[in-house]
Amino acid sequence: FSPSLFVVHFGIEGTWPGIPHHMILFGPRYRELLSDIYDHGVLPQDFSIYLHHPSVTDPSMAPEGKSTFYALVPVAHMGRLPIDWDEVGPQLEKRILDEVGRRLIPDIHSRIVTKFHYAPSDFAHDLNAHKGSAFSLEPILTQSAYFRGHNRDDALKNFYLVGAGTHPGAGIPGVVGSAKATAKLMIEDLA
Repeated sequence: FSPSLFVVHFGIEGTWPGIPHHMILFGPRYRELLSDIYDHGVLPQDFSIYLHHPSVTDPSMAPEGKSTFYALVPVAHMGRLPIDWDEVGPQLEKRILDEVGRRLIPDIHSRIVTKFHYAPSDFAHDLNAHKGSAFSLEPILTQSAYFRGHNRDDALKNFYLVGAGTHPGAGIPGVVGSAKATAKLMIEDLA
């Protein structure tokens, strides 16, 4: 299965026109970080962060004079990283905010108005994502494109599959594409 994500959502005092809508803050390691996540199932001491800042392009996303962000860090799914996210989550949240503060917003902790995090356990509990996987099947060749689950079962008549684990793939565009493909097959079968 694909990795999971740890996401810190936060709102802060002030506006930050110098921070773009989308940004990646790369950590000091790349291949080793991916290996920690995909192969070893450990929580790395360093990380790369995808920072999303929607209020910079749409000020209505935050109250006047404030900004909204989320910081997303890939982590191993719960099958590879069986830790207590209730215990580890607040610590990782602080480390991520510390890094954003160190690199972009020096007084971030004093500016925070609201915050919460979303951990692999939340993906599992709230979204019924197997092992807290954020994108269903792991993005490897034998589980991609044609090799993903087909939208119509080959053995069971009138049995259809839809979602991130089926063709064409994960993410909102993939899931919407899966729904369209499955709906088309169902309509064809009804004709």
